[in-house]
This record gives sequence, structure tokens and C-alpha cells, in this order.
Amino acid sequence: MKRFILTSAFTAAIIAGTAGAAYASQYVAYEGAGFTGRSVVISKCGTSNIPFHGSYKWYGDGQSGRMYNQPNAEGVMHFELPSNRGAEQRTPVGWKSIFIVC
Repeated sequence: MKRFILTSAFTAAIIAGTAGAAYASQYVAYEGAGFTGRSVVISKCGTSNIPFHGSYKWYGDGQSGRMYNQPNAEGVMHFELPSNRGAEQRTPVGWKSIFIVC
């Protein structure tokens, strides 16, 4: 009986954890212009450095993204991506880091 209860509790914890992470804003950085080349998806809360600057897509789904022209979200915030809608730019961008507000 204990094994069943432990397994059920473990399964419930996994479902609860993945349900909370299902919707989050995402910044997709592309190596090349026009959404080409390698890409990276950034969706974690807090500061992330952006490795590619060729173009980007933003999927606003609850959290805003504060954009910085310096690594590690240092200096003055340059722009804020909205929490409730998407954005994109097909040409190179100068942003070096993002702070996703959660």
C-alpha cells in the first residue's frame, strides 16, 4: 500500500510541476537575419545573456522581457517586450541580455 501512495504522490507532483510551466513567455534568438541559422530559446525567469543577435521572436505569455545592451542585465533597460503579445525583428539587434519578469 505504501508503494502505491508514494507513486501516486510522485506522479501528482510531476503533473503539478509541468502544469505550472506550460505557459511562459519565450525569447527566441537567431544567429542570422530573417530567423535563420542556429537559435536558442530563453524562457527562464531572471537574467539570461543572449548568444545570437541576427534576429528574434518574442512570445509574450504572461511575463515581460526587459532588454539590455549590456551582458548580465547591467546598465539601463533599453526596451521592454510585452507580457501579453508577441514581437519579432528580422534584422540584427544589439541586445546582449534579457531579464524575464516573473
